[in-house]
Amino acid sequence: MPTQLSLETRPQEIVAGVYDRLPFPNIGPVQEIAFDLGITALDGDAQLQGLVIQGYSGHQLLFEQRWSARTICQRTGEADLRIEANTGLAVRSLQFLLHGYERLSHVDITAIGAPQGATLADEDRQRQRIQALCQAPVVYHEQKTDYYFPLAGAWWAIQAGDWSDLHKSEVYSQPFAVDFVKLGPAGRTHTGDGRALSDHYSWHQPVYAAAGGKVAYLCFDMPDMAPGAIPDQAIMRGDMRRMLGNAVAISHANGEFSYYAHLQQASLQVHEGEMIRRGSLLGRVGNSGNSPGPHLHFHVMNGPNLFIDQGLPVKFSHFQAGGQYFAEPITIPTRMIVIGPERT
Repeated sequence: MPTQLSLETRPQEIVAGVYDRLPFPNIGPVQEIAFDLGITALDGDAQLQGLVIQGYSGHQLLFEQRWSARTICQRTGEADLRIEANTGLAVRSLQFLLHGYERLSHVDITAIGAPQGATLADEDRQRQRIQALCQAPVVYHEQKTDYYFPLAGAWWAIQAGDWSDLHKSEVYSQPFAVDFVKLGPAGRTHTGDGRALSDHYSWHQPVYAAAGGKVAYLCFDMPDMAPGAIPDQAIMRGDMRRMLGNAVAISHANGEFSYYAHLQQASLQVHEGEMIRRGSLLGRVGNSGNSPGPHLHFHVMNGPNLFIDQGLPVKFSHFQAGGQYFAEPITIPTRMIVIGPERT
């Protein structure tokens, strides 16, 4: 059989984020998608030569990008795009921002390549182009839960849902995750040189349940790492969920699960299977798992299982930003300073 290419996106159904209401004036609604692409060579070796990525709203083309072999090499870090028979190449963390006036319905990805083999002359390789098409549907999640801001005092959203967010490197469960660090005097995140956990204003700060529900997942025994330290893989125990350290996932009985991560060891105040109310103390900010320094990681999924269940966009309510108070759910963008109400 002749050499063929096969394409697959991960996830197969892409959840889009829509940022149509922000705490400050903006130039209009924006939508965002992120996914990984897998390219497999079947029945022979192939040389990947390019990708065409197109986003549609029905039959209307909303965007198109053409990636040359050079661009793909730069993105993947591969020096050669030759794919051996029945093996694959991954192009990870493809992320696209565009206007949100018309919503995407699907994304088409076309891969262009050429067969490779000792029996093929150079001119035959140029002439015998091969192509493959993959179509991934795009869906939009309407948030069902009102997530109250889960922290007290002034916090800086160092990562949130936009192009600069490193969470996009894990496109399945965390593309819309948010990281918060607490700000102290003069807008600093820590005192001194920040080498000690206690130097950080985030350290040991209380974390409250953003909404009520049932505790669906719990991890409590991960040690807190020194700022900047790389965790020993032995403490992961082969469970990749432990990368997020001590964590709590809460089911809100509507297909949404909120996830709080990198909590302080031995600080958790809830138990798996327990029903809790909004505002319940979950634990305290720590530096457990794969964490560069004390902060709260928060994201929402359609299930409790990291890397298996799919991440969902999230909006928060009941916080201050830019001198305004927001009682209704609204997007918190990267680098926004938000102030949560003081708790007793």
